[in-house]
This record gives sequence, structure tokens and C-alpha cells, in this order.
Amino acid sequence: MSDLLEFLKILLPAIVILVVVYIMMREFTKQNTKQLDLLRDDQELQKIKLKNKSKSDNAKISIPLKFQAYERMALFLERINPTNLITRVYISKMRVSTLHTSLLSTIRDEYEHNMSQQLYISDESWELVKNAKEDVVRLINSTASGHKSDDDASGFAQEIISNGFNSKDNPIDKALLRLKEDLRENFS
Repeated sequence: MSDLLEFLKILLPAIVILVVVYIMMREFTKQNTKQLDLLRDDQELQKIKLKNKSKSDNAKISIPLKFQAYERMALFLERINPTNLITRVYISKMRVSTLHTSLLSTIRDEYEHNMSQQLYISDESWELVKNAKEDVVRLINSTASGHKSDDDASGFAQEIISNGFNSKDNPIDKALLRLKEDLRENFS
């Protein structure tokens, strides 16, 4: 029995120390877990702040570019409007072949100059802009087919204007309307 008492004298303090150490370790682990959770939450908050700042910085750059693209597309459409186009390109005593070539060249140059703007406008708007350009080219080509190439271009020019687009099916007006709708939808 005395051996048992001696054993208990050694074992009992060891058990008490073990329980105390276990309780302390458990509390220490809880505190560390809370700190890790707080650090993780803070890190996530910092990531969100950086992402929002990045979006804000991108918006400061991209919104003016988008507005500029819509403005340039509207200007392009106005410039290829047959009346405006002929007013800019036609010179008195021009021949049909020269005016025809000049009109198509001007449209092509304007289009190529503004092609990159498709990155900033809606696909539907871009499609309508392309269709308007093609319709103007078709109008010019079909009108030219009714004239001799060495004729005076004044009749050719007048016919393009008079045969132009009626207000109901005007592809330029449709494209301009779509550009305006896009602006209202995306920036109002």
C-alpha cells in the first residue's frame, strides 16, 4: 500500500500539471485561432479594397474612352451621310469616275480610322454602323452604274442625294439611334 501511496504522490501532481497545461494550451490555441481569423478577414478586406480601387481606376480610364468611341461613331455616321459626304468631296467639273472613287475612298478611310472603336461600343451598335457604311457604299455603286465614267459628276452627285435613304429605313439614323440608346442604358 505504501508503494501505491508513493505512486499516487508522484502521479497526482503530474496529472494536475498536465490538466493545467492542457487548459492553458487550449486557451492559447483559441486565441491564436481568433487572431488568425482576424488576420485572414483583414487580408480579405484588403484584397477587396485593392480590387475596388483597381476597378475604380479602370473606370476612370475606360469610361472616357467609351464616351469618345460613341462620339466618334456618331461623327463617322454623320460624315458618311450621302449629303454630307458629297458636300465635302464634290468639286465642280469633277467626272463621275473621279467622284465615285473619291466617295468610296473617303468612306473607306473614315471607316479604317474608326475601326478600333468597336472595342468600346456594343456589338449591336457596331453591326448597325457597319451596315450603314455598306448601305452607303451600295447606294453610291448602284447610282454610279447608271452613269458613264467620263460624264460630269454633278448629275451623279444630285442623284445620290435624291435617291438617298428615306427617313423610315435610313440605316444611318438607325445606327445613331442605337448609339444613343446604348449611351442611355450604360451611362445614365
